[in-house]
Amino acid sequence: MLKGLRTWIRGYPLRYVRRRHDDLTDRPLPYSHLWAEVSTPIPNKGTPDVRANRLVNLQLAINHLHGLIVYPGHILAFWHHIPAPIERNGFRRGPVFVRGRVKVDVGGGLCLVATNLFNALLYGGCEILERHGHSIDPYGDDRFFTLGEDAAVAYGYKDLIARNAHDTPLYLAVQLDRDRNRVQTQLWGKIPCGLAIQVKSTILDEFLPDHDDGISGWHVRTQRTIAPAPSRSASLLSPKLKPEFIYETIYKPCQSS
Repeated sequence: MLKGLRTWIRGYPLRYVRRRHDDLTDRPLPYSHLWAEVSTPIPNKGTPDVRANRLVNLQLAINHLHGLIVYPGHILAFWHHIPAPIERNGFRRGPVFVRGRVKVDVGGGLCLVATNLFNALLYGGCEILERHGHSIDPYGDDRFFTLGEDAAVAYGYKDLIARNAHDTPLYLAVQLDRDRNRVQTQLWGKIPCGLAIQVKSTILDEFLPDHDDGISGWHVRTQRTIAPAPSRSASLLSPKLKPEFIYETIYKPCQSS
């Protein structure tokens, strides 16, 4: 309730994305210019049942995100479109990170979709209003995200919220590629992007684990810079869009998964 109250005070729900392309079998013809494309591998972790459940959860979330049209100034909020992760809504028990450990709970695995979506919004130049990093880095070198560029979501607690600060609408295409074991998100526009967007994550510090089989924690700073692409006019950069966006992420040490 407190989380919902804060979003209303900020006026987010008044600008939430509500329109979806009717025909989800194909991309609308006006959206012919690719703005961002991100592919996130699905970890091959857990029992066969847990891995199968994760795919079910991923597909359920993707079904609610694919085909959304984000108009200028409108806001995309993860939990506005994804229903509560409970069994009654079709979600199953998948991997979750709790108190420094990888456990299993209903709705587990949705953070992978959130991370994939976050990267598309980040590299697509959208304004990030709310993003949370994971509390730990349990997979170490086998992680499915770049340190500092992940997004953790928890129903009623942690959300992923972004605004289209561009002067043109964007079409969201999200797919589960079972053959390649990946989730892919694309942002499409009616006009070429015309922007040079760079994202750089830098490790500032390492926190060593207490146990020999543990995994280190990290302090990471991520910086996004946006400028007009070469040979493009500076006027293409919307005054609503900040040319620089910096945030930091803290991962605590944890035990090996």
